Amino acid sequence: MTRWLVPLALFLAAALAAFWFTLNAVPGMIMGKAMDRISSTAAASGGVLYAPRLREDNQTIVRASPDILYSVCAFDLAAGDLDITVPWPTDGNYASVSFYDARTNNFAVISDREAEGALTQLRLSLHSPGDGPGTTIQAPTPQGLALYRRVIDAETDLDAADAERRAFTCTPLSGT
Repeated sequence: MTRWLVPLALFLAAALAAFWFTLNAVPGMIMGKAMDRISSTAAASGGVLYAPRLREDNQTIVRASPDILYSVCAFDLAAGDLDITVPWPTDGNYASVSFYDARTNNFAVISDREAEGALTQLRLSLHSPGDGPGTTIQAPTPQGLALYRRVIDAETDLDAADAERRAFTCTPLSGT
């Protein structure tokens, strides 16, 4: 009986180590690669990557929807807060901005259904929400992604929708 206990204990220890690694290390590595790729591509457009409309031949994300226009910015709050401008569709279609931390966890979502007006000003911060203007969202990690999605349909004027979504900006605030 004891001759099986040592291999069984080694197997359980290896299984637990693999489980821990999968849950704790892999998401951070994946998000780190995604943020590096987005940051390098988005640098030319002021920090936001405005992805082209997805088709079968240009998808970089598995199963991304061709009925959604995507914009994304990688953020690093180590140097200070981030001012985010979120445009909402004027044609009644749905839009949202989702925030993901460095471990791929979604920590906040705001949609046009709960927003008032054509634009929403947000401040993304590592600190507790203050009494300043607009909405402050507290990020759990210094790095992460802000993903803006805007639904389009057959009646949507693509040029107008693209122009609207390009009002999505992520601007670092100095001295915060």
